[in-house]
Amino acid sequence: MIQKPISYKDLAKYKCMFFDFDGVVLESGNIKTDAFVELYAGTGIEEQVKTHHLAHQGVARYEKFKWISENLLKETHTEEMGKALGERFSELVKAKVLAASFVPGFREMITFIRQQNIYCVVASGTPQEELRSIVIDRKLSPFFDEVHGSPRKKAEIALEVMQRRQFNTEDCLFFGDASTDHQAAEETNMDFFARLTPELADYWVNATYKYGAPDFTQIQ
Repeated sequence: MIQKPISYKDLAKYKCMFFDFDGVVLESGNIKTDAFVELYAGTGIEEQVKTHHLAHQGVARYEKFKWISENLLKETHTEEMGKALGERFSELVKAKVLAASFVPGFREMITFIRQQNIYCVVASGTPQEELRSIVIDRKLSPFFDEVHGSPRKKAEIALEVMQRRQFNTEDCLFFGDASTDHQAAEETNMDFFARLTPELADYWVNATYKYGAPDFTQIQ
């Protein structure tokens, strides 16, 4: 988990930036981890659920529900089950996400980025309608030109934006805190900033990334 701080000079060279949401914009990653465990309280698989969620941060929740049903609960998963779990999950997290603090240094960093007229896009595993509602309710819309969530994959979102806006890969930077964020950056051949969290310490030790730090307060 090697720190590779980024500078304002580094930031200014990019034309387009992609941001995961939970754990990058807001300190909401742990909120969703706790919600996953609570969803399956009393089943005896709580720790396995937590492990799977942390290993697949950024993956759409409905994909996780299906995997948990089939692989941990050993039961047939239906669309109705997924919908019910999704509604309960949203109930558990939305109020807490709306109250979550910014990742340290994010507001200062995004203010600078917007002053450079850099194109900013959210690419998240949160369902799109829910994500856009949170962005509006938290008054974050001025920070971002586009906001995209699941069911589309992050690499798919990034490629579509890059092609439509005619950005070259070297012009783009992806900010993420999960393995799925890192993989999306690799699939699209863009630079990556890793938010280095203890939960994924083992992953970051073996990963290659352009920049990395525990938060955004070290930018100079």
